[in-house]
Amino acid sequence: MLTREEFLARVRIPLAIDGGMSTELEQQGCRLEGSLWTAQALLDDPALIESAHKAYVDAGAGVVITASYQISRAGFVENGHSAEDADRALRASIDVARKAVAGTDTLVAASVGPYGAILHDGSEYKGNYGKTLEELRAFHAERLAVLLSANPDLLAIETIPDALEAEALVAALAEFPEAIAWMSFSIGPDGKLWAGQSLAEAARIAAASPAIAAIGVNCVDPALVSAAIAEIRTVTDLPVVIYANGGGTWNPETGLWENAAAEALVAYSAEWVKQGASLIGGCCGTHAGDIRQLAAAL
Repeated sequence: MLTREEFLARVRIPLAIDGGMSTELEQQGCRLEGSLWTAQALLDDPALIESAHKAYVDAGAGVVITASYQISRAGFVENGHSAEDADRALRASIDVARKAVAGTDTLVAASVGPYGAILHDGSEYKGNYGKTLEELRAFHAERLAVLLSANPDLLAIETIPDALEAEALVAALAEFPEAIAWMSFSIGPDGKLWAGQSLAEAARIAAASPAIAAIGVNCVDPALVSAAIAEIRTVTDLPVVIYANGGGTWNPETGLWENAAAEALVAYSAEWVKQGASLIGGCCGTHAGDIRQLAAAL
């Protein structure tokens, strides 16, 4: 794992992050179905995940995010697997990414998705799970322990919709003093976290953790990002991480993003860099071709 100093040195010049794992898998002909989503592809054919990572590396991504977003013991048990299967999948997600970046200086960031991701009902865009701080801390701590045992370069704590969950993650990270992470939040059209708190409040909670080395937003409309950066900057001078959606819309009937394109990311990226963004990539609806354009722009 990188030290904090090594991470900060790497992002002095803006670094491109990869795009959507599911979108790139679909570009390569993989049909994602079921509640385990990209984790199912990891179980069925790890070579598909490796190929998707490799496409992003070849496109110029300086960071790839592992396919561990939706993997948890509770989620796997619910789907007929064991807790041990979940742990193996978490470690495998990092091993597969390591193979894809071999021979390059691309970083491997272990995805730590929100609790809502295991509920399969869009709760990562709602928050307010009805869980206590301690319940959320325990949920994340067990997953962090497994991911960190596989030695990623850093953690990508992402799509967090609730300041309470941010607080729980900070408490969980305190158990792992060597950990380095970014934390990125999901926000609604009003610029607030989906659970209703301000982005500034959530960023302040994250910035209080010595493990957090960058703060930002992801899975968000590109048009909302500039205001989000400005708000984050009111409470911290940590590097800002941004990976926005492709600007399209999600069709829940087909399970696909429609009318998404890289043009919005490329068009906004110069402004985001001027505002202080140090890591910029794509989220839902973006694929390796989009990241190639973004990396060239950066």
